[in-house]
Amino acid sequence: MATVLMIGFPAEGHVNPTIGLTKALVDRGDSVHYVTVERFRERLVDVGANVHIHPDHLNTAKKLDPSSKEGLAAFLQIHIATSLDILTVVEQLSKRESFDYVIYDTFGAGELVQAFLGIPSIVCSASFLFPPAMPNPLASIAPDAKMEALLKRMKQSFGVEPKQMGQFMNNRGDVTLVFTSETFQPYRERFTNPTIHFIGPSFVKRAHSSMFDAAALAHETVLYISLGTVLDRTEAFFNLCIEAFQSFPGKVLIATSERCHYDQLQEAPPHITLTPYVPQLEVLQHTDVFITHGGMNSVNESIHYHVPMVVIPHDKDQPLVAKRLTELDAALALDKNTLTAEGLAQAVADVQSNACYREGIAALRDSFQQSGGPQRALAIIDAYINKKSLRS
Repeated sequence: MATVLMIGFPAEGHVNPTIGLTKALVDRGDSVHYVTVERFRERLVDVGANVHIHPDHLNTAKKLDPSSKEGLAAFLQIHIATSLDILTVVEQLSKRESFDYVIYDTFGAGELVQAFLGIPSIVCSASFLFPPAMPNPLASIAPDAKMEALLKRMKQSFGVEPKQMGQFMNNRGDVTLVFTSETFQPYRERFTNPTIHFIGPSFVKRAHSSMFDAAALAHETVLYISLGTVLDRTEAFFNLCIEAFQSFPGKVLIATSERCHYDQLQEAPPHITLTPYVPQLEVLQHTDVFITHGGMNSVNESIHYHVPMVVIPHDKDQPLVAKRLTELDAALALDKNTLTAEGLAQAVADVQSNACYREGIAALRDSFQQSGGPQRALAIIDAYINKKSLRS
């Protein structure tokens, strides 16, 4: 059996999609060493991975504005610092483990780790692939003196350096696994490289410590609202939701995240519950409509559980995800800048009553199921590693 190194990018939408593949590797007897941050330890240990921790610069940083040059520069510095930490962990691991190959995210330290170890590489994309012509936000950022010092240290300590700054958001590998289906991928015809494989997402029940009882939602009409775990200053939006769904004929569950300031929220009627965290996979099993920011992780989970969506994209890949969902009649998208309580309530009513949205969701769910998931990923990896071994 193989000894596998996995390098995650420390964000929910990047780690969660890899859990199914991690479990599949462990279940067949491979030894998986996953390098990540403390907040993901429990869910990865739960599927049998050996977890190795590095500092969590991303989670402890101040809110980053990805639309500003300053925000992008801060994001780049986090990438460089995190890569140094990961390389330090990997160096120590490599003294006692002989890795057969490395699996890493399109974001982060992946290519640097591969260059340091010189072993076969599998890159995983948690979201859509983006055409080469699409601008890479980090490619235009020039490292400042502090970043240059970190890069110099990286080169001196580990003998590696990024080819260019955009690499931190666009790692390449010998084989690419995309956690979506060919149907959902926009501009699918532009991705003709035979090393690219659309294997679809996978869904493993995640370990969590939430006290929320999702089973209590059974037999209710449920509207679930979440903007993920990253966005700040969400209080105005949640107050808008409380206003919009004062008379909703069912239960309204709002997952606020721990970043929300509850003292800025207005009083909600008894049928509306606000809580920092819920076990999303369990909640979606009982949900009729999901209001989401359009993060790929949440969208995939909603499709899996056949829940139509109202999508309110904010940044990153979310506008493209929302656009693709509307093209496939799987969601209704709203502009966050012109949102009103009346418009939000009407959108939920439309999605709830119009069968075309459930039909669109069903077609996407079928495409996910036909993509092969973790078992197909294992076959692709094995075929590549075996072929590479024969050439050696």
